[in-house]
Amino acid sequence: MPPTQPIISIKAGKCNVDGTTVMPVPEPGLLYVYLHPEEELHHFCWKPRSATEPEDDLLVIPGDARFVKYEPATSGRIFVLKFSSSSKRQFYWLQAPSENSDNPGFWSERDESWGRRINKILQGEEDDGGDEEMGDAPVQSGDIEQEGDQSRRGGADGGRAPAPTFDIASLISQITVPGQQKQQQLAPQGPTMSLHDLLTPSATIASLENASADVIDSLISNLPPALVPKDASSAQKKATIIKVLQSPQFTQANVSLTVALREGGLRGVADSLRVPIIPGEEGAGVDQVELFVKGVKREAEKEGKQ
Repeated sequence: MPPTQPIISIKAGKCNVDGTTVMPVPEPGLLYVYLHPEEELHHFCWKPRSATEPEDDLLVIPGDARFVKYEPATSGRIFVLKFSSSSKRQFYWLQAPSENSDNPGFWSERDESWGRRINKILQGEEDDGGDEEMGDAPVQSGDIEQEGDQSRRGGADGGRAPAPTFDIASLISQITVPGQQKQQQLAPQGPTMSLHDLLTPSATIASLENASADVIDSLISNLPPALVPKDASSAQKKATIIKVLQSPQFTQANVSLTVALREGGLRGVADSLRVPIIPGEEGAGVDQVELFVKGVKREAEKEGKQ
């Protein structure tokens, strides 16, 4: 990819979380946002200042993430990156000196303006720059050249920030599950199945190798239009699907769906996705995820015979 100039970049470190305690990591860091010229989507990135590649490189689906002040922090200025599809959070602390030397937790207008601008970008609102600063750590376009194309976007090194799902998150949030409290008592006994363990990038990408154009078109129709290049060829569509399958967003979608199924959402999720579940299958001690997968398999076999 060609060199890309960040929209905003600030000196910020990462934080570790231990229970309810958020602990800043001393390592000097750089947090920045840039617009990928080919995808036409923003990337939220963080890297150590001594590094050339980001540790966090999150492709942002507009409206799925929020970047706001972490109010419980009083001894420093911490932002939290939140997602609509997950309870997980990623924390970053401002490393620029506080404008109030007696209060390291003092939020200046400068500090808050950085957060507002980053959050505005994540929400998909038009960013005209206005009078707001580009941050306190200018990054040259050459410093992030090719970062958006790194394989680490797929989360292979386990260092990615938690990500939002594509359409699964909104689907789950709209599902009404009758008798949910009763269903939540149906905890499976013994080993359980997880969708994110079944649908690994290596397994899903391998299934695309011999996929027909009709299958590719069917899959691509489930993605946000912003992810698909205009007048995309079959090869470009396949490449887009592979990016999604490698992304932390896809993994998080599977995690979220697994949680929804285990917490009593099997019937509601199955009905919404038109996955056939035989009445009476949801018995006590039965793995709800396994039942969902069996239902998907039944439907696929049925369609294959038509």
